[in-house]
Amino acid sequence: MDFFITEAQRKMLHSTCFFEFQKGQSGKIADYRQVFWQENSLLLHADIADEIELYKIIPNFDYYSTTFVDKQSWAVVLQNVEKRGGKALEVIREASPWAEDNFKEYDYFVICGI
Repeated sequence: MDFFITEAQRKMLHSTCFFEFQKGQSGKIADYRQVFWQENSLLLHADIADEIELYKIIPNFDYYSTTFVDKQSWAVVLQNVEKRGGKALEVIREASPWAEDNFKEYDYFVICGI
């Protein structure tokens, strides 16, 4: 991967300056229980998120808290990033297989802020 790393890689870096894309759950968002640094998460360094202006791509993105992304929100993300192009498009394309795989099992995924 060019932009995302795994939890195992993050541990070796001894850094927490990452947005964690976490597999979601099925059911109500209100019932979501957050556990950080899960083994099946994708991690995006804050510098990359800032560079591509992730907060402009993902609806209701919360830099410092939890952002829930369901299938409808993901469709908006894909539309937004197609318009922007460039590195933002590359980053989201790299995350797309993970997101689509998530939606086969769960109703949403979560982005844990810094």
